[in-house]
Order: sequence, then structure tokens, then C-alpha cells
Amino acid sequence: MIVWGLSLLAVIVLFGFVNQQRKAAFCNENKVSILGDSSVQFIVEEDVLDLLHNKGIRIDSVRAADINLLEIETEILHHPAVQSADVYYNPSGVLCMDIVQRTPLIRVIDSFGESYYIDDQGNYMPLIERFTARVPVATGAINDPYYKLSMSVKDIIANDSLAAGSTTDDLFTFALAAKRDTFIWAQLEQVVVHEDGDLEMVPEIGPSSVLLGSTQDLEDKFKRLQLFYREGLPLVGWDAYRSLNLKYNSQIICTKNIN
Repeated sequence: MIVWGLSLLAVIVLFGFVNQQRKAAFCNENKVSILGDSSVQFIVEEDVLDLLHNKGIRIDSVRAADINLLEIETEILHHPAVQSADVYYNPSGVLCMDIVQRTPLIRVIDSFGESYYIDDQGNYMPLIERFTARVPVATGAINDPYYKLSMSVKDIIANDSLAAGSTTDDLFTFALAAKRDTFIWAQLEQVVVHEDGDLEMVPEIGPSSVLLGSTQDLEDKFKRLQLFYREGLPLVGWDAYRSLNLKYNSQIICTKNIN
């Protein structure tokens, strides 16, 4: 028991010594890792290093003890494309900055001329000049002021009075459901919000519009749409119908193209 205790003490002392040596050493190497979907490039390593430089935060040829890891994390998190950041030294003494980008779900162009994303966490996200995400676009009667009020879509969903007059919460709900369905997500190009709040889907191929109505029973509506694409359109031709209406339960109302 005494031997075990002495061994533990030795390890603690050694760890403390190594830690002190590391703090006294100069930081001459850093590694920025951008995690998440590799096709999304809202922020790259150069942006991170420029951000720190512009804030006057030195990370090269500086004693490790003089680098404030929490300050670096905080500054990185201020970037609108960053969801989370973890800054630490690895066992080799390299300053590591692991950054998770936010994932846009849908792009909104509202009635006020504002354009922004809603990410997969239900947060509003500004457009970023470096990169444009290839996600469905929402247009039409979108009159929500919440984008400018430092709120999230989840805040709206949690408040019945806000949700009653909001559109972006429905767009978020719709886009989340659509992304879970690989067939629908592949078809989805645009969603148009009507004045009465109904949602109209604009698919890549087939009818030029699909009226969905509200966000209720979306899974059932998507199943009916898949069934129509799989069994109906191959029989009559992909351009046979101008529009579909899935708003009503257990129905698919088709409007033919007039040549």
C-alpha cells in the first residue's frame, strides 16, 4: 500500500514537472481542425489565424503560459459560422483548435429583403461571403422580425404566441422533416410560403409545384408524394402534371399540364 502511494505521488510530481516545463516552453506549432461536413467551408484555417491576429492574440513564438486558451475559444466562437470550439494543448505540446461549423438547413429570403440561413440547431445564421451553402431556398410571405432580435427558432417554437404568427418556425420544422427523408431532400429545390401560411414545395423534377399546406402530418404527405413519383409519374410521364395538392388527408389532387 505504501509502495502504491509512493508511486502515485511520483506520477503526480512528474506530471506537475512536465506541465511546468510545457508552460515554460514556447509555442511554435499550432493545428486548426475544421470539423463537420467537409463540403461546407464557411470558415477555414486562414480565417481563424487572421481572426486571432486581428484581435491581437499571438500564438507563435510565445510562451505557452502566456497564451489564454479561454480567450482564443471565446474569440473563435464569435465567428457566425462556428457552432463550437475547443482549444487545448495535445500531449506533444501543439496548440490545437478544434472547430465545429454550423450546418445550414435552409436559406430564407424574407419579405423585408433580408437573406439568411436557419441552421440544423434552429438558429438564425447570416450569409457569409466566403461560401454559399447549397440548401433549399424559402421565399414568399415571410414576415418574421425575429432574425434581427437575437432569438432562435426554438425560442419561437417554445412560445405559443410567437409561434402563432411566425413562419420561420414552420420552415425549420419542414426542412428538418424533409432532410430526414432522403428522397424528398434530393427533390427539394425551393419552398414558397403563401399569404395564408400554406407551404408549397418546388421540386427538382416532375410537377413544378407541390402544395403541402401546414406542417401537420408531413411524414404522411411525403409518403404520398413518394408513392406518386414511384408509381404514378412513370405511367403518365414526368411532365404530365403542372402541380400537385397534398394538403388534404389521403388525397393527391393533380392539375394537368396544358400544352
